[in-house]
Amino acid sequence: MFVWRHPSRQATNRPSFHLCNRYYIIGRIKHPGSTMRSIIIIALGTLLCIPNGASSFAPSKHGCFRTSTSIESEADTTTVTIQSNPFLPLLSEGLRRTSIATNKATSDQVFASSPSLQRLRQQVKQLTKVAPSSLGEHAGNGLFATKNIKAGTIVGLYPAHALGYELVAPPTDDSDEMQDLSMFIAGSNEDELYFQANPHGNSPYLHATDQPLFQRQSLLSSLFDESKDEMTPPLYLDVNPNRNSELDEIWTSHYINDGASLLNTKVDGDSIEQYYVQSTKAKNCCHIPFGPSPILATITTKKVKKGEELFTSYGVVYWLGSVEDPDEADVAVMTEKLQEQIVESARDLQKAMESASTGYSNESSDLDQAFNNL
Repeated sequence: MFVWRHPSRQATNRPSFHLCNRYYIIGRIKHPGSTMRSIIIIALGTLLCIPNGASSFAPSKHGCFRTSTSIESEADTTTVTIQSNPFLPLLSEGLRRTSIATNKATSDQVFASSPSLQRLRQQVKQLTKVAPSSLGEHAGNGLFATKNIKAGTIVGLYPAHALGYELVAPPTDDSDEMQDLSMFIAGSNEDELYFQANPHGNSPYLHATDQPLFQRQSLLSSLFDESKDEMTPPLYLDVNPNRNSELDEIWTSHYINDGASLLNTKVDGDSIEQYYVQSTKAKNCCHIPFGPSPILATITTKKVKKGEELFTSYGVVYWLGSVEDPDEADVAVMTEKLQEQIVESARDLQKAMESASTGYSNESSDLDQAFNNL
């Protein structure tokens, strides 16, 4: 197991943090007059809150995705005190199991364990292929349909070569600086070297794999008591693309591009709203939790014709962090129309999860059991 931390963190710190109940992570925003950023959250299909009264977007300069430590809302908040770090063995075990499932040399231990998983793997393998993206050279490879695919079909799984949680906590008595409690682990030397050279905050593959909207047991759930309204912090995965050749054929979700972007454009409220219009129009699939944490699957949200490229929506925050000159980007106001578009994205995700829970209940249950047996 390979671990890296923010160098300022001290093992003796005992910070606390607050988490809203049942939120959906969209991204992070800049507090006016401050360098700190907080997450934008969606709760029960409505924009619930933006911490500290912030109402604008700005690209992040941080090297990692952080969550706010004091997210206030009409819902009750809960304080969790971290006295030590019991997260590591849970993350390590999650990586071990995921590695077995994703590696083509060992994946039969999972996908040959039940008839439903055998069928799922065979079906997914026949549905798509990796090829240069139709968006152009700048987009690299993409994932394409090799036959007509109906809505509600799983077309791939999302690999994970690193797992982590990211938190910031209030300042200690000795400092005015927020404490960075972020931690990621990788399962091999190769992965460790890759992520040291390619920080998670700049990764096109970084994805939330467990958050309250997903409503499944996280790898970290055992550390929190739901009866006391303790909320598990979000879990993230990242991918080392240098290991693509080692993956079983169905672990292809990380190839899926966004059908729109904010690159090479003036970033303002109008361009952000236009991005959402174009990205939503192109989107024909989304990533959802499937089976045990930290597994994500990609499911189609509309019919996809043979030869068409699969597109999802990365969200505005991803592209704001990818602009060539972040300091030059205008701050975009959180308008009512933009709020509606973000809420609609959350609803699309909920619908996709409901579709999978109906159409793939056996496969999800069998995948959970297969992981438990590893």
